[in-house]
Amino acid sequence: MKIAIGGKGGSGKTTIAGTLARALAEARHNVVAIDADSNPNLAATLGIPDEAAAQARPLPRELIVEVADEKGEKRRTLGTPPDALVRDFGVPGPDGIRLLMGGRVGHAGVGCMCRAHANVRVLLSELVGGDWSGREIVVDLEAGLENFSRGTPRHVDAVVAVIEPYFRSMETARRVCELARELDIERVYGLANRVRGDSDRAMIEEFCEKNGIALVGAVPWDDALVEAERQGIAPIDYAADAPAAAEIRRVADVLVPNGRP
Repeated sequence: MKIAIGGKGGSGKTTIAGTLARALAEARHNVVAIDADSNPNLAATLGIPDEAAAQARPLPRELIVEVADEKGEKRRTLGTPPDALVRDFGVPGPDGIRLLMGGRVGHAGVGCMCRAHANVRVLLSELVGGDWSGREIVVDLEAGLENFSRGTPRHVDAVVAVIEPYFRSMETARRVCELARELDIERVYGLANRVRGDSDRAMIEEFCEKNGIALVGAVPWDDALVEAERQGIAPIDYAADAPAAAEIRRVADVLVPNGRP
């Protein structure tokens, strides 16, 4: 199962992605987390120490190669097998998680992140069969819509759009879901976040129903998440039984049932 988390910047998608990955790993799934944001912060929400995260090497720019089939038609593929990438570039995290970093902006004026997006897209296309059939992949997408125009999440099984109860966040989530369907992604969901009460939940439910978005859950506003971020601690480590963490665990069970090997 390959799950991509998207949404408007500041909607809490990275916190959702990291906590979802941890919830799956706690349930004994073999999890690889991919930070596809050019301003990577997924390590913190996974519970990977800053020192280890600082040493993480982004996927190499020269990762993709062109190969020709027997008819001479060229296709793009990985120059390094996925297992070797996880071994050589994966940062170990709690509960057996391995974190891969798509790319990061290191200096001003060095150009666009097109290659990093392409690397993640091709990597996701290769994570099928063999040993990967028993792994769960959680991808923290870059905020906004450009990753969909580039087709970065084209090869995932599910997209979850994080929705806060205000207009700009809901509109971004609507576009995320529309673009995910254009990429022929089979499972597309909305996930309400920072829900303060019944009126917030009703607003998002009405919006999702109007726009044909399947709502997979509603994560409540939770001061424990705020304090965890202030202290630089993974939410699931700071308050494992807090309401927000409990709801994300429930969503993890819906997306990837625990009965699956």
